[in-house]
Amino acid sequence: MRIKISLLIRSHRIALAGAAGVFILVAAMGELILHNRAEDRKEEFFRDSVAFSAKLRAQTESELNSLLYLSSGLGSYLVVRNNDLQSKEVNGILAVLHKSGGHIRNFGVAVGYTIRYVYPPAGNEGAIGLHYPDHPEQWPMVKKITESGIPALAGPVDLVQGGRGLIYRVPLYIDNRYWGLLSTVIDLDSFTEVIASGVDPKQFEFAIRGRDGAGDNGGMVLGDASLFGKADTFTQEIDIPGGKWVIAVRSLRDTGSDRTDLLIRLLSIALASIAGWMMYMLIRSRSDLAALAMYDQLTGLPNRHLLEDRADMVFARHKRKPEQACAILFLDLDGFKSINDRYGHKAGDAVLLAVAHRAKEVVRANDTIARWGGDEFIVLMDEVEPETLQPLVDRLRSEIEAPIMFEGQHLSVGVSVGVATCPAVGGTLDQVLKMADQQMYEEKVKRKAA
Repeated sequence: MRIKISLLIRSHRIALAGAAGVFILVAAMGELILHNRAEDRKEEFFRDSVAFSAKLRAQTESELNSLLYLSSGLGSYLVVRNNDLQSKEVNGILAVLHKSGGHIRNFGVAVGYTIRYVYPPAGNEGAIGLHYPDHPEQWPMVKKITESGIPALAGPVDLVQGGRGLIYRVPLYIDNRYWGLLSTVIDLDSFTEVIASGVDPKQFEFAIRGRDGAGDNGGMVLGDASLFGKADTFTQEIDIPGGKWVIAVRSLRDTGSDRTDLLIRLLSIALASIAGWMMYMLIRSRSDLAALAMYDQLTGLPNRHLLEDRADMVFARHKRKPEQACAILFLDLDGFKSINDRYGHKAGDAVLLAVAHRAKEVVRANDTIARWGGDEFIVLMDEVEPETLQPLVDRLRSEIEAPIMFEGQHLSVGVSVGVATCPAVGGTLDQVLKMADQQMYEEKVKRKAA
């Protein structure tokens, strides 16, 4: 079977394009499923983070409040007893409160701006007599608190005794006049250990920032600062005395989604490949059928159907531009039947193939040579000069009538050619074919008589 190669290439390209389109469509559907799964997981993780953040916030506020209530109660006592404060009595109360406050490292009581009482005294003796205005690292915060009258939680700071701490300072007023300052130092490591006790590090990670109550603009309180920059991190504010903290929570829960997503992606690729291959085969088979319907299976030349289609276009152009002549050459082989009868159909097929090849070599590239049926061929020529037709006929006859080698035998056929031009006989294929056929028949009679 010989099919026009250019048509097969075009058919192959169309089939590939269709297959690629189906592959992309099915693969895109798979990716859409994966995208929706990812969005669902993202939403689920977000809900988990919100719930955990609320729990962590409540636990943090609870721990802070329990410590701050102690400080508030102590502040009230100091205000009431300001004129009768005795070191032994103050230290006794501080000892009781220190024991009940699980995260309290020490208390400091300043009268005016000078520290007079510290508990526990061991390791803190140097703090007695500390005058805040003489310490620039503490004085701005102390001044702000005493002038505003608003308690504030500062830190974290590095503690002299080791570790890190938060300092809760409460200004004390008597008759609306500043009297002193109560400072409660909270052990940050102990505090963090308690609020993180319910956190599974495989499920969640969290961090807090807002040093000195500065919220988003503050430094880190605890945890990794990079957590705040991750897209799937949930953040929430926590109110603290004198400012805010910001807590960041990110879910780390493993749902096995990576393995499932991989299986879905592999399945979608497999389905896309199968669907693409099926589409390729469908388009290719239909294109091949179309090729079979438009081309002669033996010679690969256009058949009647394709010739008629091309003739319609040629004659339509001729109607628009009558000055551009078109022509039909009607070729009929002489002696072909005797070759078929004597040497068989294989020899006849070889002759037809040779004639088709030789005729194609003679005519122009834009001309159409078609097998009309049996041993008849048609040449459709567009934009042709009438005076060039006879030389073309002579060349065709010379090439076609040359001996053809088949299995060691020299086979020869003659060819009768009828010529008709569009302006001379009309503007339809039937009219021109009829005239060309008549001329071919007349020439055949003359050749036989000769």
